Amino acid sequence: MKFVIMLVAFLVAGYFAFQQFKPKPPPPPPPPPPAITLQPTPVISPEEQARVIRAANDQDPEVRWEALVFLDKMKSPQALPLMFDKLQRDPEAQVRIKILRLLATRKGPDITAAVVGALADTEPTVRIAALQALDQIGDYTAAAAITNLLKDQEDSVREQALRTLNDLQDKKAAEIAAEQKRAEQLRQQAEQAAKTQ
Repeated sequence: MKFVIMLVAFLVAGYFAFQQFKPKPPPPPPPPPPAITLQPTPVISPEEQARVIRAANDQDPEVRWEALVFLDKMKSPQALPLMFDKLQRDPEAQVRIKILRLLATRKGPDITAAVVGALADTEPTVRIAALQALDQIGDYTAAAAITNLLKDQEDSVREQALRTLNDLQDKKAAEIAAEQKRAEQLRQQAEQAAKTQ
């Protein structure tokens, strides 16, 4: 009997010791922060936005440019149409060049069409900026329009046209090489899978 009591006491003590030193599971990870699904609200009201749109026609070229930049940053639906219009009609070549540099960071058929339109600008510096923008955009559909500038009267424009065509050709060749490499990898994976079956 004494043995049974000692055994029970030993089992109870062992149970409590096990509970005390048992490894505790790690706490669950904290929940992820809620996703921000809303666009940031503009810092100005629609009435003030209309004033900024009017400022895009200011007499001062820097005011016109800053108005376009602000409209672009707030993702105004009028930003791109205004830029396209200013690219054709703004009297200051520097404003047109700045617009081309901004458009060079974008892609899309409407962007390419607007930049191709600037290839006919009367200012050689604007034509060069348009060629550089097309180079950065990398749209091969503009190549035919670029070749028209190989007859330009300005040496610098012809030189930039050839440079842009060379860069577009290099980009196209790199894309083809990357696609061929990817196709070769897929073929090798298919062969490996066929061997293991």
